Amino acid sequence: MAILIDMAFLLVAAAGGALAVSLVYWLRGDTSLSLGSEAEARFAEEILARLQELTHKVAAEVDQHSECVEEISAQLRSTPQHNEEAVITAVAQLIEANHRMQRQLQAAEERLQTQARQIETQAQEARTDPLTRVANRRAFDDELRRCHERWVQQGIPTTLLLLDVDHFKRFNDSLGHQAGDEALRHVADMLKQNLGEVALVARYGGEEFAALFPNMAADAAIPYCERARQAIASSHIAIGDREYRLTVSMGVAQWHPEETECELLRRTDQALYASKNAGRNCGHFHDGRSCRLLKAMVSVPASHEAFPQGVGDEWLFQHEQSTEALFREPIANVTSRPAFFDELIRRLAQLRKHQTPLSLVLIQVDGYAHLIREQGPTAGEVVLRITAQLINAAMRDLDLVARIGEETFALMLPGTRLADAQLLTQRIRQAAQRCTLPRRAGLLRLVLHCGVVEATPSDDLRRLLQRARSTLANAVEQDRPPASRPQAALSAANPLMPIANAFAPEPK
Repeated sequence: MAILIDMAFLLVAAAGGALAVSLVYWLRGDTSLSLGSEAEARFAEEILARLQELTHKVAAEVDQHSECVEEISAQLRSTPQHNEEAVITAVAQLIEANHRMQRQLQAAEERLQTQARQIETQAQEARTDPLTRVANRRAFDDELRRCHERWVQQGIPTTLLLLDVDHFKRFNDSLGHQAGDEALRHVADMLKQNLGEVALVARYGGEEFAALFPNMAADAAIPYCERARQAIASSHIAIGDREYRLTVSMGVAQWHPEETECELLRRTDQALYASKNAGRNCGHFHDGRSCRLLKAMVSVPASHEAFPQGVGDEWLFQHEQSTEALFREPIANVTSRPAFFDELIRRLAQLRKHQTPLSLVLIQVDGYAHLIREQGPTAGEVVLRITAQLINAAMRDLDLVARIGEETFALMLPGTRLADAQLLTQRIRQAAQRCTLPRRAGLLRLVLHCGVVEATPSDDLRRLLQRARSTLANAVEQDRPPASRPQAALSAANPLMPIANAFAPEPK
C-alpha cells in the first residue's frame, strides 16, 4: 500500500501548481474545490485514469507475488526437514520470485516516471502560449489570483505591466500574418530576456503582453520595464531580406489597499492608454491619481548622455520633458522623437567604439507656418505627409526618420559618409520640386531645405544636433532668393525660425 501511495503522490506532483492541489483534494474526495476549467478537469481525469491503470497493474503483480510466496511457504511447511533438496528448490523459487517482483516493480517505476514526464509536459503546454512560448492568459490569471491572495493576507506587493506592440495591425496587414507572428515571437523573446528572471511574462491577448512582478514594488519593477522597452525599440526583426524595428507602449501599476484584481487591471490599462496618447514607444505608471512617465522615474543609464536644458535646446527639451509636452506624431512611417534620439545616442556610441560612419540630415519644409496661416492645419498635415513619403522613398532599411520640429524632419543614415548623404538629400529635394500642390490662388511648389553633417568621435548628441542646425541655417540662407535675404535673416538664437512666403507660385 505504501508503494501505491508514493506512486500516487509522485504522479500528482508531476501535474504541478494549482492543478496538483485540485487533484489532491479530488483524491481525498473533497469536491468543494472545483477545477479551474473544463480542460483542466479533463486533464485531471486523464491523470487519474493513468494512475488507476498503473496501480491496478502493480497491485495485481503484488498479489501474484504474494500468492507465489505463500505457495512456496506451504511447500516448505509440508516438506520434511531432512529433505535438503526440496528446501534448496523452495529457496531458489523464492529468490526467483523476488527477482521477478523486483523487475516488475522497476518496470512499473519506469512507466511511472515516463508518465510523470508526459504529464509534466502536457501541464506545461496547457499553460503556455503556442506561438510565443510564454505563459498564456490562463497561467497569467492564476498567478494574478495567487498574488492577490498574498497581498490581502500578507501584504506582499505585486507590480503589473501591460504592453501593446505599436501599430501591429498595420505591420501585420502590410507584411502578412507570418511576419506578424514573427514580430510577436520577437517581442516575447525580448521580454523573456529582460524580465524573465524577475517576472512572469505572458501573452495577454492578440498583440498585448503582460508581466507580473511577484514580491516586487513598483519602484523596483519600473527600471526593468523601461529597460525592456528600450531593448525592444533598439532591436531589429528580420523579415525575408529586410529588417524592421518595433516599439511597444507600456502601462504599469502596483496593488493598492483593498483593491481588486479588476481594479488593478483597469488602472494599468489606463496607464497603457496614456502611453499610446503620448505618441507610443513609452511607458506610464498609474500611482492611483494620475499617470507618470516611466522614463522620468528612472535614472538615465551611463550609456545615455545627460541633456541640460538651455536656450536653443528646444528639440532636446521636448525629448526629455513631461509626457503632456511630448510630440504627438500624426505622420505615418515616421519614428517618434524619443525613439529617434535613443537610437542616435546608440549609433554615436558605436561610432566612438568601432569608427562606424554616421551622417545626420535635417530637412525643413519651407514656408510651413505661412501655409498654416493661409490654408489651415489640414493643408499643413498634407504637406508633412508628402514630405515624409519622399524621405521614406529614399531611405534604406537601416535609416531612421523622425519629425523633431513643427516643420523639421531628422534623417539618420548609419554607415553613410557625408558625400553620399549629400547626394541622397539632393535626390529628396529634386523629388520635392516635382510636387505641385493646389491652393486658393494657383499652385504651390514644395521646397525643402537640407542640412547635412557627418558625425565625428568627439560628437555627443547635443554637439551633433547643433552642427546640423547650423548647417541647415546656412542652407536656408543660400536657398533664399537674394532679394529676400535681408527681410528673412535668421535669428542666431533660433536658426529654425519659420520663413514666411516661401511657397512660390508655380511659373505659368
